[in-house]
Amino acid sequence: MSLYRILVFTLFLSLLTGCSTVQKDAAYYAQHLYRRIPYETEGEYRVINIFYATARVVKGKSDDSLKFLPKIADKITYGDLNIKIDPALKIGKMFPKRLKRKGLIGVQKIGRLDEETFMKRLDEAVKKSPHNSLLVMVMGYKDNFELTATKAASFAYLLDADTPILLFDWPGDQSVTPWGYKKARALAKKSGPYMGHVLTRVIHEIEPEKLWIESSSLGCQVACSAFEYMYKNENLSDPETEIAHVVMAAPDVSEDEFDEHFKDEIIALSESLAVYVSSDDNALLLSEIIDSEKKLGRQKLKIKKHSQFEEAKDILYLKSFHPDKIAIVDVTPINHASFKHGYYLESPDYFDDVYLRISGGAAHTNRRRYLVDIEGKKDYWVLRGRK
Repeated sequence: MSLYRILVFTLFLSLLTGCSTVQKDAAYYAQHLYRRIPYETEGEYRVINIFYATARVVKGKSDDSLKFLPKIADKITYGDLNIKIDPALKIGKMFPKRLKRKGLIGVQKIGRLDEETFMKRLDEAVKKSPHNSLLVMVMGYKDNFELTATKAASFAYLLDADTPILLFDWPGDQSVTPWGYKKARALAKKSGPYMGHVLTRVIHEIEPEKLWIESSSLGCQVACSAFEYMYKNENLSDPETEIAHVVMAAPDVSEDEFDEHFKDEIIALSESLAVYVSSDDNALLLSEIIDSEKKLGRQKLKIKKHSQFEEAKDILYLKSFHPDKIAIVDVTPINHASFKHGYYLESPDYFDDVYLRISGGAAHTNRRRYLVDIEGKKDYWVLRGRK
C-alpha cells in the first residue's frame, strides 16, 4: 500500500472515531436533557395536566359540581386537573371572566381521587418522567383555586421542564384588606402541616430522584410551616437530605421568624435553597406595614453604579448561616411586574434561572446573572435584564 493510501486510510479512521465521539456526546446530552413539558394543543391554546392537593374545604362529589371554598378543611383533598392556557397572554391577562365563559382559559376538567389512588398515579407519573422528578408548587395570597391552578399551569409551561407538577393549594383567597391578609397569614401557617404530610408521603413512598419545591409570596410561609412539620420526623431530620432544591420567590416571611424557626429545618432537609429578593417590592412593603416586621423577600439596595450594586448588610445574615447551601438572588433589575411583586410569574429571566438551578446547571452559566462579593467571603447574585 502506498504512503498516500495509508495517510488517507488513517484520516478516514480518525474521522470515524470523531463521529463516534460526537454521537456519544449527543446521546449523553439527550439523555441528561430536561425535555420539554408535555401538553395537548387546541388551536392556539395549550392544555396542561397537573396534580393537586388542597387544604381547603371542597364540597360536591362529581367533577362538575366541586366547589373549593376559602376555608381550611379537616383533611386534604386530592386529584388532577386539565387547564387550558393561552401562551400568547401574560398570566395577569388570563383571568377575565369572559375568557372563562368562552372556554378559552382556565380549568377544563377536575378529577377527585382518594389519597391512595392519588399517590399511585403520582408515583406512575414520576417513574415515567425522564429524570424521575417532581416539582411541587405553592402559591400566595388572594387567588381562588381556579386562578391558582391556572397560574401553576402557566408557570409549568413557561419553565418548560418535563416533570410532573403537584400544586399544593391552600385557602389563600381572603379579602384584600388588612384583616383579610392577616387571616390569610394565619391560614398559611395552619396549612403547612397539610403540605408537610403530602411531602412526607412523597418522600417515603414515591422516592423521586429529584424533588423540587417552588414557593412564592405568602406560599413561602406555607412551605416554611411544612418544613417545620417534617423536621419533627426523625427519618427526615437525619443528615441525609430528601429534597434537591427549594426556591423561595418574594418570600412573605418574617426575617426574624425565618431565622429562629425555619432556616435550620430547610437546610436539614434540602440540598440547596435559593431566595429571590427585590428592593422595590411594593406588595411586601404593604405586608411589612401590616405586620410591623421586616420581610425576607424585600431587601434594600444602594446603587453606586449602573453596573454594580452594593447590597445592604442585612441581606447577608441569611447567606452567612450556610454559604454552600444558600444562594441569595437579587431580581431588582429585572423586576417589572405589577406592584413589583409578581416577577416569579412574568419574568423570563426568573424562569431561566430557576430552570438552571433545578437542572443542575452551574450558577455562572447564566450570563444574565453576575456575582457581587462582600467582605468576609460572602456573596450574592444579581439578575440583569435583557437590554
